[in-house]
Amino acid sequence: MRIDGVFIENIRSHVKSYVKFSKGFNCLVGGLGAGKSSILYAIDFVLFGDPLGRSYEYLLREGADVCRAALKFIEGGKEYTIWRGLRRKGEHIVQDNEQLKLFEGDKLLAEMKNEAIAEQLKSIIGVDKEIFREIMWVRQEKLKEILDMTPGERQRKMDQLFGISDYEVSWTNLRPLQRWYESERETLTRDPDVISIEDIQKKYDETVKELALRDAELEEARNQVQEAEEKLKEASARLEEMKALRQKSEEMKAEETRLRAGISSAETLCTRLANEIRERKMKINDLEKRLESQNIQEENVKKIIADLGLPADASSDYIQSYIASIIEQTSSM
Repeated sequence: MRIDGVFIENIRSHVKSYVKFSKGFNCLVGGLGAGKSSILYAIDFVLFGDPLGRSYEYLLREGADVCRAALKFIEGGKEYTIWRGLRRKGEHIVQDNEQLKLFEGDKLLAEMKNEAIAEQLKSIIGVDKEIFREIMWVRQEKLKEILDMTPGERQRKMDQLFGISDYEVSWTNLRPLQRWYESERETLTRDPDVISIEDIQKKYDETVKELALRDAELEEARNQVQEAEEKLKEASARLEEMKALRQKSEEMKAEETRLRAGISSAETLCTRLANEIRERKMKINDLEKRLESQNIQEENVKKIIADLGLPADASSDYIQSYIASIIEQTSSM
């Protein structure tokens, strides 16, 4: 983990500060009360949230009711930012969970729950609070305490922090298992079946090769069966197409027969109608001739009537009456 920067607001002597860290060695320089320790306190608070003592009085700036801090760090090539805050609540100072947030870049990983933040942070940096405070950040009073320890006490302290004693207990518990393993190995080296293990291994290898050959043959047979099934599917599809074409052909033949019958019937009807038309034309011609003859006769009659001195539009009754009067006159003479 590489710290990139820390933002501090209302923490100890800092009203609002931002400290940028560069790669490599960084040194905080300043006089007494300049706020060097405040930066380290803020980093510890942002990372783990727990106070160094019983309360957060050492963090919150005198006269302020709220404070907050943010830490930006790089781990595994990714940039993370964690925010924490405090607020005064009556006579106590408590964490402000609304300020509690953990980001990966701009992506929010966790918020408002200290357990979720701690779990995410532990998975990212792989360091817990105890190791950080005892090894990575050694305060002045803690450094003096470690230096004043005897070598044995210092060793026990390291064992406690890194859990070395747990490894020793595990190694002690493994010793009986190691002795059993060595005894079993010695027994097996004298076992005839184990001695002939090379022959058994050789037969096993041959069997495996034979099985691999059979598997290859089986795979080839499966491929052939698959190809045959595909060809069968294609043939079945073609057969279905041929059946459909045959049915369509039969339907077309039936339609052709029906159409031929209709055409023959239509031709017969056309022939009959043509004969009827021809006969009616002959009748019409005959009627026209008769009408023409009647017209000629009518003209002759009209001419005779005109010669008789009768009006051209005289009716037949008038003409008959006229003829009757003439006959009567002729008879009386």
